[in-house]
This record gives sequence, structure tokens and C-alpha cells, in this order.
Amino acid sequence: MKKTILIIIGILLSINVYAQSAKDFLNKVIDKNKSYNDISVIFNYRYGTKEEVSNEMKGFAYMKGEAYLLKIDGQEMISDGSTLWTYLIDEQEVMISDVNEDNNNSPLAIINSFSENVNVRFEHCSDADLTHLLITENEATTFKSISLYVKNKDLKIHEIDINNLDDSYLMYSIESFHTNQNLPDSMFFFDEKIHPNVEVIDMR
Repeated sequence: MKKTILIIIGILLSINVYAQSAKDFLNKVIDKNKSYNDISVIFNYRYGTKEEVSNEMKGFAYMKGEAYLLKIDGQEMISDGSTLWTYLIDEQEVMISDVNEDNNNSPLAIINSFSENVNVRFEHCSDADLTHLLITENEATTFKSISLYVKNKDLKIHEIDINNLDDSYLMYSIESFHTNQNLPDSMFFFDEKIHPNVEVIDMR
């Protein structure tokens, strides 16, 4: 009987250590990505539901602190950290708004949110060069789960699969990941002088 209890306690302790090490690993990934002066990423993006799967699209993301530039599917989202410009290229219009909790798509803000109010565990990964983390919220208010695949060698993100509350999913596969390229601040500002024919819709 005592032996059985000891075995059960040992299993519970090992589960706790395993879960803690997964959270520690996630925090290392977060700290590593926050340590770069800037990040440039080329990624492949796919969106799907039970009824329909979208074609794969290529996207580009540039990050510098709270500032970012995201180019995907005919639009650009540009932010200097306080102002957000959503530029619809085909429509030749740009919408300007203040950054707030509802529209803050800053990768840094999203990464920071991963370190709070989430559960993390290791999942099996067939690729020995990658670590697979499964992330869930304590209370599922934003997403059902996120599968994060990280390169063991340098802790760079390889793939992000998001399972949304409505059972739709988003898949981001990183094609290239470069850091510390001294990106200019001008990248994170929509200059109306350079786009004189674009209609400006100021929503502030």
C-alpha cells in the first residue's frame, strides 16, 4: 500500500515538474525573441474551417519593439506602437486608429500575453530538431489552443497553429527568420506624402 502511494506521489511530482519545465521553456522562447533589436519574418499562412480550407498565402512581418509592419493578403497593418494604419492596397484606402486592447496586434504584446493566464505542456513531436508546446488559456476567452513549434538550436519559432473558439484555425509556418537588421523607424509609419492617391479614413 505504501509503495503504491509512493508511486502515485512520484507520478504527480513528475507531472508537475514536466509542466513547470514546459512553462520555463516557453518563457525562454519569449525572452529570446524579446531580446532582439528587430525581427524580419517571411511566413506561409493558411486559414480553415470544417467546411472550407483557404489557399496558402505568403506574408511578411517586421517587428521592432512595440512597432510592427504586417503584409498579407492585399493589406498592410502598420503601427508605431501608438497609431495603427490599416492599408487596403486594392481599394487604395487607409484607415487610421489609435492602438488599444481590442486592435493591438503587436507580436510583442501577443508574446507577452503568452506568459500569463495560460497552461503549457510538452506534446510529442516527430521532428527531433523541434519542441512542440501546447498552450491553453486558464479560461478560454481568446482561443481554444495554440500549438507552438520551436527550433531547439536557437529557440526561434518554426510554426504556430491556432485553434480558435469557433473551431476555425490559423496556421503560420515560418519560411525565414532574421534578426537585428537595423530596421529604420520609417518602416513603421504610413507616409501620406508617398501615397497621395490613397483615401485616408481617420477613425480616431
